[in-house]
Amino acid sequence: MTPTTLAPGAAAGYARLRPGGQGAAVRGRAALIWVEGPDAAGFLQGLLSNDVAGLAPEGAARALLLDAKGHVQADLRVRRDAADAFTLVLSQEAGALVAGLLDRYHFSEDLDLIGPEEAETVTLPGDAAAPGLVVPSILPGAVDAVVDDAGAAIAASGLPEAPTEALEMARIAAGAARVGVDTGPATLVQEAALEGDAVSFSKGCYLGQETVARVNYRGRVNRRLRGLRLDAGPPAPGGRVLLDGREVGRMTSAAATPDLGPIGLAILRREAEDGAEVAVEPCHGPGDPVTARVSELPFRAA
Repeated sequence: MTPTTLAPGAAAGYARLRPGGQGAAVRGRAALIWVEGPDAAGFLQGLLSNDVAGLAPEGAARALLLDAKGHVQADLRVRRDAADAFTLVLSQEAGALVAGLLDRYHFSEDLDLIGPEEAETVTLPGDAAAPGLVVPSILPGAVDAVVDDAGAAIAASGLPEAPTEALEMARIAAGAARVGVDTGPATLVQEAALEGDAVSFSKGCYLGQETVARVNYRGRVNRRLRGLRLDAGPPAPGGRVLLDGREVGRMTSAAATPDLGPIGLAILRREAEDGAEVAVEPCHGPGDPVTARVSELPFRAA
């Protein structure tokens, strides 16, 4: 489906998912990994970017798995099931990757790694009565409930169901980067603006922590997640973003929204300041570039 072809109900669902909307429920799927055993908390605390050892039972938080140089490898939602048991909720695409990385970093710790296993999810407003295992959603202010029957959970919520495209539109409008879509294997945490709710700066050491802390306290990144307000389209994601004829990044997400018009996300070099006029090239084949203006995030109606 192209960004300019909306699924039935996408516009209405998007409006309900936006700040001030009445809320909607969206089906999804996730990969689950369980980490259980006496050393589970310490093992995850030394790997992940957030303070998961500080979670109370049934508490949940977003966290990142980085490499030793601080590059983002995966985005996880961590739920503490008990003192020595955690469930990791992540995208289907990242399940095998994260399971392999956890196994690589597991040496003599007394714990079991189980999964990945696929599961159904339902995205709901943060104040809705959510069944099952509940973790933060990629959409700010929403939660993802891991459920046995998505249809039954949606019916119980009393909310209308919106298509996944509506959630993607709302995510882009909110300026929320999706790891693996808006990031690459060499993306730093602050480049993707992921430090706000996925990083603890007081928990101590974890894999890649030195780079994250150094950027936060001593320096700044040369690239940063920005919005693009496009004059037409939007073209398919992947096209180069040009400032005065020079590449400053690539558009990685795009949506045609009813209130904001065509918009996109891109990690751009610092010289592409808010308000700067840029050109977005077609991703595949010939065609004229689309003019766009760099925007702060989240997007706001004009």
